[in-house]
Amino acid sequence: MKQAVVIVLLVASICFLSMSRSGKDKNLAPAVASINHLYLQNIRSLDSFMADYPNYFYDSSYSLREKKYEELAYYFKRAAGIMICLQPDLYYKKLVRPFQFEKTTRPGFFSFVPDPWLFFGPIGNEPDSVLKTFRPGDTTEQVVFIKETIARYRRAIGEINTSIRLDSQEPAQVFNTLRTEIFRISAIDVANSDFIIDEAGLPSLNGSTESWLQYANELFMQLPASGQVLQSRWNRLSAQTRQYLQENTGYKSFNRMYFVRNCLIPLSQALGELQVALHVPLTKQWSAVRAGATHLYDKNIFNADFFAPGKDAYYSAAKANLGELLFFDPILSDNNRRACASCHKPRMAFTDGQVKATSFERDDLPRNSPTVINAGFQKKNFWDMRAGSLEDQLDSVINNPNELHSSFDRVIDRINSSPEYLALFYKSFPATKKTGVTREAVKNAIGVYERTVTGLDSRFDRYMQGDNSQLSPHEINGFNVYMGKGKCGSCHFAPLFNGALPPFYELTDHHSLGVPVKDSMEKYVLDTDSGVYKITGDSFTRFSFKTPSVRNIALTAPYMHNGVYKTLEQVVNFYDHAAGAKFQGDYGKQLKGLPFFTILPVELKLTPEEKTDLVAFLGALTDTSAAHTPKRLPVLTGKYASSNKRIIGGVY
Repeated sequence: MKQAVVIVLLVASICFLSMSRSGKDKNLAPAVASINHLYLQNIRSLDSFMADYPNYFYDSSYSLREKKYEELAYYFKRAAGIMICLQPDLYYKKLVRPFQFEKTTRPGFFSFVPDPWLFFGPIGNEPDSVLKTFRPGDTTEQVVFIKETIARYRRAIGEINTSIRLDSQEPAQVFNTLRTEIFRISAIDVANSDFIIDEAGLPSLNGSTESWLQYANELFMQLPASGQVLQSRWNRLSAQTRQYLQENTGYKSFNRMYFVRNCLIPLSQALGELQVALHVPLTKQWSAVRAGATHLYDKNIFNADFFAPGKDAYYSAAKANLGELLFFDPILSDNNRRACASCHKPRMAFTDGQVKATSFERDDLPRNSPTVINAGFQKKNFWDMRAGSLEDQLDSVINNPNELHSSFDRVIDRINSSPEYLALFYKSFPATKKTGVTREAVKNAIGVYERTVTGLDSRFDRYMQGDNSQLSPHEINGFNVYMGKGKCGSCHFAPLFNGALPPFYELTDHHSLGVPVKDSMEKYVLDTDSGVYKITGDSFTRFSFKTPSVRNIALTAPYMHNGVYKTLEQVVNFYDHAAGAKFQGDYGKQLKGLPFFTILPVELKLTPEEKTDLVAFLGALTDTSAAHTPKRLPVLTGKYASSNKRIIGGVY
């Protein structure tokens, strides 16, 4: 009898808790429905505006065309946030993605211009003085492009929108969507990374921020009376954010540091507190960003395992320790004199300080050695992006006759001669007790270690986390130059400051800049290394290279894929005059098959002070706390015992 009573009470308790939980979720259903309604309103407003947009070209004034272009950016971004977060693959495939030229069926100039050129151009927004120089028929081609692109955008938005059912999502998913969107705004829209053209920068930031505030407000309205303090803070923050955007309308003078630290980060944190206050759990969605991260510059924001090729390459302390030993061990090379650390030295921020990496035969390899720090947080590796993971990269390095000049069979044979190594493999990868040490286990161990080589605790990071003492006024201004007038942030995306595209980090960007063979501009000769083209065979990727990280850049000279520039000042000057675009007339036949570089052919016109501040900011991104070297290497036995005097990190 007592047992029956206990069971009844237990069932009743479970039912009560279930009803309580579902009641909380149900209480949020009206808010989710309201967000869905607002989203659909934004979609309809965008569609209506797009339907009318082509009518303003070219029989209207420049001021009106410019106004309509800015409105296009505003309406587009006001509607795009939910689409990006819920259907990123379709969004980046059909609407906006990192800028690259592509082959199309269009005639003439537009034969290599993708649809996003509507924003990148911007087509139709030329000043009246420029229109007077057009040949007969030029404007006709422009109008055709505008009409066709707008029609494709409208169809694509309709297609994407039909697959989105926001009102059917659980509250946890809605919170995750809004969190993802404010992270994206903090990285992409603050830097105008989607559109690049100055005129689109603040309208797009206004659009995405305004819609986010609308959506989030519907959730904050669900706070009970006990949440009055959080509600008041939200009201103050949202009003402050709108006011700041309204009062600061100059693209180049806009204080992005203030906006991120005093608006976006507090808003993002408030959203996290709201989720806790409403008892909404975190999602278990597998992603690059940890579910518990409260803002874009939060500590330990990244989930390193997301970038691993499989579960066997997920982190464990044992794997990382084993991988570190292998990274520094010359047994990976044929002559026992070279290691991964030969080209990636901890004392040099995991680079080698050489113009180009040293080959196995002590000649120059074709390209400069990039840093390993934070290299694990991206889906593409090597300058030409031919490797899809750090593990995949090792195939090329170990087997390459110009690098380690070895094979996995030889490496594993040496490992098998070491009881120490075998014990470490058995502990890290228990299956190897039966299978023996495998190629995949070797690669996974090194990959796990490399993903622990992180540098996300620089003075800049600590400043973004609230320590006002970490940055000087010049460094703060340098951040504003980086994200604004200097356009650095439109390719080197915060917070990793590399080409991995936030907030999903599935795409890795590359660009063709027109890098010269010498650092002198008197005779400008283009470096003939065709980069990504060697892998893709696509002529529109000629001379294109992966966008590297600028974290620790103050320590990783020389710069560019060919190490052509010795100082950061040279790099800044290179970009200031529109990179190689300024010298296109000098290249001749070298540009065959490439329309022009994927960098705007417009000089930045940075002042000397802005250049100095920009370099100062880059210096604040330094963090080499992961620069450790093992004290000893495992002992080898038998025929390899003579290798026990090998040098940690290699000889050359």
